[in-house]
Amino acid sequence: MMSEYKRLHPISAVASFIKQLKDLIVPFVFLFVINNQGEKNGFWDYLPLLSMAAVLVFVLAFGIIKWLRFTYRLEEGELRIEYGLFVKKKRYIPIDRIQSLNFSEGILHRPFGLVKVKVETAGSSNSRESEAELTAISKEEALELEKMIYVEKKGLTVADDSQQPSGIQDEEPFFALDSKDIWVLAATSGGVGVIISGVALFLSQFNELIPYKAVYEEVAVFVKSGVFIVALTAFLGLIFAWFLSIVWTFIIYGDFKIKIVDDHIVMTRGLLEKKQVTVPLNRVQGIRVVENPVRQLIGYCTVHIENAGGSVLEKDSTSIKLFPIVKKERVPGLLKGLFPEYIIQEDFKGLPVRSMRRYVFRQSVWVLVPTAAACYFFWPYGLWAAILILPFGVLGYYQYRAGGFRIDGGQLSLRYRGVLKNTMYVKKNRIQSLDTKESWFQSRKGLGSLTTTVKSGETGYASPVRDLDKDDVQRIASWFSHRV
Repeated sequence: MMSEYKRLHPISAVASFIKQLKDLIVPFVFLFVINNQGEKNGFWDYLPLLSMAAVLVFVLAFGIIKWLRFTYRLEEGELRIEYGLFVKKKRYIPIDRIQSLNFSEGILHRPFGLVKVKVETAGSSNSRESEAELTAISKEEALELEKMIYVEKKGLTVADDSQQPSGIQDEEPFFALDSKDIWVLAATSGGVGVIISGVALFLSQFNELIPYKAVYEEVAVFVKSGVFIVALTAFLGLIFAWFLSIVWTFIIYGDFKIKIVDDHIVMTRGLLEKKQVTVPLNRVQGIRVVENPVRQLIGYCTVHIENAGGSVLEKDSTSIKLFPIVKKERVPGLLKGLFPEYIIQEDFKGLPVRSMRRYVFRQSVWVLVPTAAACYFFWPYGLWAAILILPFGVLGYYQYRAGGFRIDGGQLSLRYRGVLKNTMYVKKNRIQSLDTKESWFQSRKGLGSLTTTVKSGETGYASPVRDLDKDDVQRIASWFSHRV
């Protein structure tokens, strides 16, 4: 199969210019500040501004040249890409290695009906960059490229219309988030902390521009006006941050849908930037159900899939949120529709009673030293610090309650907890390694720990369960070592 050489849409040159401009903001601000100091008496006084203008012209010119020199085509069973500013480079990607094409629509793409296409291959799982990227092509060209790759991989002919994909837009959603789900997702996430941290980070970059001393003096006067007003202001600030986190969650997860197309999971989401991620079912290494304390109380959870190429599909993450928020009672039915070979059960064999002390002590020991120091230096008021032991001890107890495992034929299920409760379902042939551990203190109590690792992103995802019965650890290790 052959196709003619094609270029990206000209908007890609603009996108490249904006991307480079973002990296130049700091030096441009520096030059602008320098240029505005003192009076201007001659040509040299305007040199910083002229330098900025020259840099902008060069960056725009380079963006246009990159666009002109970038071409792609399908030929002889390969996706062939040619690019480069001064040295022309060629990249040939065999079609049988292409796992999926991931689409996204940014703010610059949507008015022109364009998409950005990331090419995922079987060998790109250990990289934070996709194998190839077409930054701006029309939706029609993207769908045509997807169709041509499908035909080539299946060994079909153009006339075999009945076997070709009908198009993702024609498929009925398998799962979708409605407004209520997104509200729950936003209200029970850590978005407020992210917003506050972002504001603090932004302000920290302008220490010399913001008159903090004058602001502090104004705040001091404000504090004298009454504790109630200060507390009310802080409360309103947190409410505003919470509102921003809700808006941001709607922007990120708005119009979230999952569709099943030809043994692939196709996820689309986003209001401003619409993204489409395609995950081949055969690359899923394990399923993980995650519950934070608030969601656990109201019966909600998040479902992740550990994927062989997770870092490309979700930036800075080794797993993919399959269901960002969902009622826990719906999880077995939904997963059965996607992964019928998995057994989703809640009946786990728990930890032995003798391991409860170890869990409680392990968490409480973190506050014993500061509590002892507070008691020594601030006696007797320092005794109040001992109250901190209680929440840490309760956390340890719930970690003990959560721990457990079950074996179903060729599947191992593990349950464990940090602050978040995790339930991991994994097939034997997907486990990269299973490590057991037994310390001297554990040996005295007849206990042991184990950790399973599945391939996920660059390093893999580990699922640890501590202080299992020693016989159970040996049973799981024996199950794993006997490959059937």
